[in-house]
Amino acid sequence: MAPEPGVASSTDAWVGGWPQTQEEFQRFVDAYLQRLVSYAFRRLGSIHDAEDVVQEVFVRTYAERSKHREVTAVVPYLYRMTANACMDALRKRKRSKGLLSRFAGERPSSPLENGLGLYAASEELQRIESFLRRLPKRQAEVIRLRVFDELRISEIAEVVGCRPNTVSSRLRYGFKKLRTIVSREGKQ
Repeated sequence: MAPEPGVASSTDAWVGGWPQTQEEFQRFVDAYLQRLVSYAFRRLGSIHDAEDVVQEVFVRTYAERSKHREVTAVVPYLYRMTANACMDALRKRKRSKGLLSRFAGERPSSPLENGLGLYAASEELQRIESFLRRLPKRQAEVIRLRVFDELRISEIAEVVGCRPNTVSSRLRYGFKKLRTIVSREGKQ
């Protein structure tokens, strides 16, 4: 039985092309909002900036929905739009403040103030990001898309603009380097 048009399937891929109606668009937002905010947060290091960027992307996708009617790879296209919007936000941040060093993420000011769970999650994310920053950028990016966003290799290929075989190679070599980095950390 085929999934209903405009509904995320069991593989979490959007079915039925670019959403055109308000109802389809609402289901589209419901299906991808959290994933895209998480993706943008990892790129920007600020939950507020991530939410703003994703909101802009969704506003633009709805306003320009007729232009995207022919897009069939909806999810990779949406991730690429979010990645581009994040790059724009980083450029603006750099121009206005000159502070790009906050990429690692926001640290809660106090574990008691923000909750121990949030604090622990933030610490773990920073630890993971510190490992990923030691990899070549292209390898780290495909690992983030695969692990955090659970995209398929073909979707990652469309997001980063390369062939699926290249994505597979970057994943393989990136994970190999990560294992080496983590094992060295454990011996220290």
